[in-house]
Amino acid sequence: MRKRELAGLAWAITGSGVFLEESLQVIKALRDRGFSVTVFISRAGEEVLGMYGLTSRLESIVKGGYPNEVVYEREEGFSYPRAGRVYKGVYRLLVVSPATLNTVSKIVNGIADSLVSNLASHFIKAGLPVFIVPSDLTETISVIPLAVERELCSKCPGCVAADVCPTGALRRDPFFKVKVSLLLCTQCGLCVRACPFNAIRMNVEIKVKPNPYYLAIIRRLNDIPRVKVLDHPSRVLDEIKEIEGAG
Repeated sequence: MRKRELAGLAWAITGSGVFLEESLQVIKALRDRGFSVTVFISRAGEEVLGMYGLTSRLESIVKGGYPNEVVYEREEGFSYPRAGRVYKGVYRLLVVSPATLNTVSKIVNGIADSLVSNLASHFIKAGLPVFIVPSDLTETISVIPLAVERELCSKCPGCVAADVCPTGALRRDPFFKVKVSLLLCTQCGLCVRACPFNAIRMNVEIKVKPNPYYLAIIRRLNDIPRVKVLDHPSRVLDEIKEIEGAG
């Protein structure tokens, strides 16, 4: 396939922080190279994008003429009508990155009851390529957008950090001193600067190791025709280059 034949790509994002930033980088690289991209976001994916403060950035990267857009699962009802574009030749391939184990499990078992699993099902039925980047395939470094160091927090008689939070993402609690709601956090950083004991941390790195049971489920993707498992979002660019070169 030549580049013009690959002009339409569908990219699906599910609810994982692993490979989320890297996925946006690849989507930008594709847009910069002239590819059109529709990004389909699961309900959990929308929440996680918000937690990491990436929603506006993604929409800015993708915006453009049809079919460049962000499609949210909450907008699609239960019939997912825009998945029908697969049969109209709008898209030449699907990328699911990051792909949670929940989504992977649905795909390998032929379940299509969510936006992303339904989309994957249509691509598979149409015989089109599907690249999947599972978040549980290898040991990775993930990032928690906002965390409270409880040992440091216990030194404080009140919570000035909660007082300055404009969204209520931090709130006082008699048992926890302060509670965090990542769904409300906009990563403004006011709480970090206000805390006198440096107990509030942003973008805390954690190591995530794959479970052998999960790996066995992911390996089942290899049994599905035209589905390919990739270990990193950047591999999508390599795969597209190979397809272009073979055209």
